[in-house]
Amino acid sequence: MIPRITLTPVTEEDIEFIVDLETNASLWPYEDRIPTNKAAVRKAVAERIGSDWYKQYLIRLNASEATIIGELTIHWYVHERDSWELGFCLFPEFRGQGYCGEAARIALKFAFEEWKAHRVVAMCNAFNTASAKVLKGLGMVREGVFREELNWNGQWADQYFYAILEREYQKVAAAPL
Repeated sequence: MIPRITLTPVTEEDIEFIVDLETNASLWPYEDRIPTNKAAVRKAVAERIGSDWYKQYLIRLNASEATIIGELTIHWYVHERDSWELGFCLFPEFRGQGYCGEAARIALKFAFEEWKAHRVVAMCNAFNTASAKVLKGLGMVREGVFREELNWNGQWADQYFYAILEREYQKVAAAPL
């Protein structure tokens, strides 16, 4: 199967785009806190570019115009344990079409095959059923629930904790998309 998307590393030319994306509350409906200080976000993004502990990608369609449809991050979660954390955001008009799962599979391939991760984790608001579906589709296992961890939309919401181990990834990698 030909991939429909590509991950391209964020570069200095992308900083303003990422700052606008990460401070746009409408793109992060299930997060409890969205940064509003653009200068602080700009500084953080610039510091992460080229690091070996934080990888940030633009998710692009493989069509001729290479339209940006979202972002994906994967960074060390617990370095000493070879554990990485995955996160993603797609623009609303591209959600529900399988792009996020494709992008995340590419990131898992990087993590396990290139960076020699032992495990990759991800978290999501319990109300974010779409992200939970993506994580489960990647072969990730819900290992726990952080009860009432997020003060979200004026209520306390649970946060789900997912993980996939390297040996579990091998089975997922061998399966067709």
